[in-house]
Amino acid sequence: METVHYAELLRPIGQMLEALRIESFALKLDSAGFVIRDKTRNRTQLTPREKAFLADLHQRHAEALDKQDALRMAIGVFEWHLTPSDIGRLEQEGRERRRATTDAPDSHSVSQILRVIGRMLDQKGGRMSSVSKEGQMVTVEYALPDGKKATDEYSVPALYDQWVRMYKKRSGEHLAVSNLTA
Repeated sequence: METVHYAELLRPIGQMLEALRIESFALKLDSAGFVIRDKTRNRTQLTPREKAFLADLHQRHAEALDKQDALRMAIGVFEWHLTPSDIGRLEQEGRERRRATTDAPDSHSVSQILRVIGRMLDQKGGRMSSVSKEGQMVTVEYALPDGKKATDEYSVPALYDQWVRMYKKRSGEHLAVSNLTA
């Protein structure tokens, strides 16, 4: 069985959500990848950027679209599917953007929140079922290695604290490697 690294999978999804200005969402793992539902309240129409993104996704997955997708879009429920190849493409695009800037990552961004959640799942050996974010709360549903189901809730400030610990640990590891190669 292949090991899943949720920190690597979830960060590009978060980058995509940031680009679409989506702060409240539900993310569910299914057999083909991830299903994402935008839970932004009172959204009456898509921005041109959102329309372009969704059109691109739909074009890439035209064979998988059905009448239900069109109905959800028509009533203002924005839901789409991401395959592993979509996530790989999003990660590559994100990597290129990160190389082009010297800015430090925004620790409160959706991509960093999802990265922290992914790292915590990886450390627990959990298998993700879903992640949802509404306001300042994030709920994670997953299965433990023994098969038991678990649900954790985190506030965004608590996830920020975890992010700081991860950042310090990574910085310390980079310093240690630099000292060894010097």
